[in-house]
Amino acid sequence: MHYAIVLYLDDEKTAMVKETVKALAPVCGSDYCLGIEPHITVSAIVADAEEPVRKEAERLSKALKKGKIQIGSIGVFNPLVLFLAPVVDSYLTEACRTANSYMLKVSEIGNQGRYMPDHWVPHMAVAMKMERDGLYRGFQRLSEIFTPFCAEIDKMALIKWEENRPYQELAVYALS
Repeated sequence: MHYAIVLYLDDEKTAMVKETVKALAPVCGSDYCLGIEPHITVSAIVADAEEPVRKEAERLSKALKKGKIQIGSIGVFNPLVLFLAPVVDSYLTEACRTANSYMLKVSEIGNQGRYMPDHWVPHMAVAMKMERDGLYRGFQRLSEIFTPFCAEIDKMALIKWEENRPYQELAVYALS
């Protein structure tokens, strides 16, 4: 199975990002992100047994701390993803390193290593799985409505990903 460790923003900023996703969906022609909690993935892993992954995620949640981030720009993973990009700082870098350090004790590297420290592009998807024209329209709209902002990371979640159920929250942990 495929799993991810993700970071969630505070409730106010989460609501703001959800409004952005709602504004983009009809423009892009894709509602894929409407059912996904806005997040920043810090580790993607593969494991056969779920229970060890759950236990290690719980241990990880005690090691990770709340932190402030700055969402400073917008970006594209051509041709399918529009995203909000955080400023890469020591908080995010350390969260990625810590998450992978813990989770790779009970799993293997997932998603072709794209979420490993030094190979990771932190991002928060706001539109995905669209046609190229939808990407162009979505980028134009996002560039009109986006304003940089600061947010607090106050929760971590363990996510399970399956082809027919791509975003399953297995556990959400408040960070201290």
